Amino acid sequence: MTDHIANVGFDHQSAPRLATLVQDAEALFKAERFVEAMAVFETAAQLHPPHSTVLIRLAGLSTRMGQLDKARAYLSVLRERFPDFQWTPMVEGDLAMARLDYARAIALYREAQTRMPDKAAIKTRLDEAVAEHAREFSWNAPVEIEIWPASGPSTFLEAAPQDRVLVVSWDLGHNVAGRGITMAETICDTRPTAMAGPLFPTYGDALWSPLAEADRRVPIAGWRAPHFRHFLEGALKLVKTWPAATVWVSKPRFPGLLIGLLYREILGARIICDLDDDELAFVKGSAPRDFNSFLAEFNPQDWDRPHGRTWTELGMGILPFVDAVTSCNPVLASRNTATLVRHGRSQIAAQNAMARRDATRSELGYTPSDRVVLFLGTPRRHKGLVELAHAVVALNRPDVELCIVGSVADPDMERELSAIPGLKLRRIGAQPFSRVLDLNAVADVVVLLQDHDSPITQSQTPAKLTDAIAVGTPVLVTEAGPVADVIASGAAMAIRKGDVLVRRLEAALAADRQSGHAHPFFANEMSYEANRPRALQAIAAAHAAPPRVYPDMPGLLSFLHREMPGVLSSDIGTLTAPWLAHATAPAPLVDPDQPINVVFFWKQNDSGLYGRRQDMLLHELSLRPEVGRILHIDAPFPVTDLRVHTNPMRAPVNAEGPIIAATTLARMTGLADEGNIHRRSFLIGTPGQTMLGRPVHSHESFPNAVEAWMDDLDMRTNCIAWVCPVVQGFEQVQQRLRFPFVIGDYIDDQRCWPMSEQRRRKIEQNYRFMAQTVDVAITNCAAMQEALKQESLAPLLVPNGIDMRAEMPVAAPEITRLGGPVIGYCGNMDDRFDFELVEALAQARPQWQIVLIGKLSRPAHRERMTALPNVHLLGIRPYDQARACIAGFDVAIVPHERSDLSDRMNPLKVYVYRALGLPVVATDIANLDDLRDDLTIAEGADGFVTAIEAALVRVAKQGRRFLPTDLRASLSWQNRMDTIWSEVDQRLRSKMSGSV
Repeated sequence: MTDHIANVGFDHQSAPRLATLVQDAEALFKAERFVEAMAVFETAAQLHPPHSTVLIRLAGLSTRMGQLDKARAYLSVLRERFPDFQWTPMVEGDLAMARLDYARAIALYREAQTRMPDKAAIKTRLDEAVAEHAREFSWNAPVEIEIWPASGPSTFLEAAPQDRVLVVSWDLGHNVAGRGITMAETICDTRPTAMAGPLFPTYGDALWSPLAEADRRVPIAGWRAPHFRHFLEGALKLVKTWPAATVWVSKPRFPGLLIGLLYREILGARIICDLDDDELAFVKGSAPRDFNSFLAEFNPQDWDRPHGRTWTELGMGILPFVDAVTSCNPVLASRNTATLVRHGRSQIAAQNAMARRDATRSELGYTPSDRVVLFLGTPRRHKGLVELAHAVVALNRPDVELCIVGSVADPDMERELSAIPGLKLRRIGAQPFSRVLDLNAVADVVVLLQDHDSPITQSQTPAKLTDAIAVGTPVLVTEAGPVADVIASGAAMAIRKGDVLVRRLEAALAADRQSGHAHPFFANEMSYEANRPRALQAIAAAHAAPPRVYPDMPGLLSFLHREMPGVLSSDIGTLTAPWLAHATAPAPLVDPDQPINVVFFWKQNDSGLYGRRQDMLLHELSLRPEVGRILHIDAPFPVTDLRVHTNPMRAPVNAEGPIIAATTLARMTGLADEGNIHRRSFLIGTPGQTMLGRPVHSHESFPNAVEAWMDDLDMRTNCIAWVCPVVQGFEQVQQRLRFPFVIGDYIDDQRCWPMSEQRRRKIEQNYRFMAQTVDVAITNCAAMQEALKQESLAPLLVPNGIDMRAEMPVAAPEITRLGGPVIGYCGNMDDRFDFELVEALAQARPQWQIVLIGKLSRPAHRERMTALPNVHLLGIRPYDQARACIAGFDVAIVPHERSDLSDRMNPLKVYVYRALGLPVVATDIANLDDLRDDLTIAEGADGFVTAIEAALVRVAKQGRRFLPTDLRASLSWQNRMDTIWSEVDQRLRSKMSGSV
């Protein structure tokens, strides 16, 4: 976690011992020998006064190892003794992440960024914290419609739905809401009108500040939409909360159009779409799309941007199927056969603003002789602000000041403006929408620069043009088709290609301004009063014609139902159109007398590799006559975790990654299917990632993938789930699919494994959910059985078993050629393995060949074992290869340490050892009641040496001793499955009979 921290601040003259300790600890840290590194740092902390680098390393390592209280203590000392140490906030953020306190982590990482703005590692952490915060705290959050009431009287809420007009903006959090509010205000004096829309996280989670702080003439409804599910659910709740017969959609972006389509689908409303820009140009889109081409282009990550390019292209494809179209300028009106409804303002409000001009200027500190060049809006470089600033300076007039009204959007540009010599500049922050006319009235000239060659310029009329003309302020605007009639009328002055801006600015400042009078073009074309009849005419025309039909609506809604990550709340079920019903769950009843389909969820990605309990149970399950098809699903995991080995001439010690990669690809392509077992894997990706030419989905789409697999295999009926309780994502799967019967196989106690606090909390959450969900709980050891009883479960104890299907393997040559007695172990050595004991055995009996098979990730432990000449690390071996290696052992050992983890385990390796006739020497581990009398329990290195020597003598005299036939049969996996299925059948029949 703190691998980017440098050793800083040492006085090597006064503290050479401290520097040496830290140097040694850093070397261990870089070698990933974290326990040893922490011990050396702790020594440094004990022997020397507090030092910032020692403390920050200890805090980071404590966090990494899950010792969060220790980490907190170290960080507290850092804050107290070294308040300005730059690394503290970052490691505090790591600690907050481990505690799942994402909001605090975000705040701390931002503090770290202010201290070290160039550290990419901090940005990476911050992005992760923001993503986790959104996921953790918003994914399951209910969708709430928030109402911002009108400041004055409004008839919308009291009016009948058939009289209402709802103006929809595709987002309420930024300036796109500006067109929507002018549309609503255009007609609100004659029709009950309101405004509504979602709030996407891209633009913040609050109402656009000029609207939030303004005197609003209409009520506004909105909802936060951190995920597509929230957007869709909010749209459906809006239909229920604010029914209306007319939906006037501002801009043909998909979110607004879908809201309109839902109103039409559910309530029969008419849809009018308003155009005021080239939306495709904004998103760099190519052309409108029909639904089929949209599907071909769609990427799973598009769910995160329903206002992005792909959805906008679909929105433009929907546009021909609305009931009427309006537009803000003649160019768009002609291009789209639309009714012209310009950006408007109230004549009365404009007259009042002109009357207040002198008072407003005085309020802002302007004298009558000051000349104000105004820019109002979001100040960005592409709007020509730097060019305008230089033109103001070039005027060489001390009475002229550039006034920029709007929040800072580009700090670099702000610094550049501030550095321009001779520029008189005034900055006024974001202002309420209701104050826009007053601010325009203050100005002596308003300048609206645009890129002559931009397609946006060729379709857009700046709303600020209306604001300036409404209050009689001279306005300079880039010449383009959408404003040609305004310029021709004399209401605005053109900036043509090749014009020198300073000359045009001089002309504008010299123009006569008739105090208290606006150009007639405003009253005739731009006022609310002029545009209201046009808008009402468009509404009437939409209702007079037969309703339009979007032919791909069933397909679109089916697509949303099938592919959208997440599940809609049950309280909107009555609103849904037939194609938008809740995900079809498996049939609520299961007939035990018909073949039962099983969806089997495994907690890892190593199916078939190690011959684990789940592999054996899966095989036995497939043989049962009561079982139909089995869908076996490995745990979701990131596509970036797929590992391949690029040097076939030399196999890695831990070859798990390449094997898992190969099996995962086989599962994805159907090549791993066998008989009635259908194996699938779900890969998690980020935008743009693909695998086998297919887009990779986000983890939220895991339930959708399960549903699609079930549909493909026709497994919806007579279907139950078999789940390992720690499968991440099963809670969401169950919310979507609602399996009527769930079996939980509690293999060991996963909560006892070493892990981060963050991972532990997620697993504990899974256990709580499973305790409320399972119908049959199975576990493999008595200690776990007792623990589950404390959670109000009645678990069935089914220990591990013996694989009866496999023939006795021929001992692997790589074992037999070692010579001498072979003492072997097969299993995971990353946890609970007693390396000290094995090291003592190897040193006590150098003539013994000690073979260790399995995963060993920690470099320090690998180095410790490979340093012993008679210890052989074979790495990971698939199940059949491992059995052949084990068959070559003379004695098998289980050198496990006792811990909470080992006390809640039932070591499967012991059953494998004894099935092959090997004598077994083990530490005093728990939960081996089936075979305890068949093992030799030893303590310490001397005890192990004595027990192993006795076993070697016994084997030399008597040969291998296999388990009695009847015991083998009772311990077989077939018998274990018989026990499980008997319990399942009994409880299933009981539950189904009670649910009829």
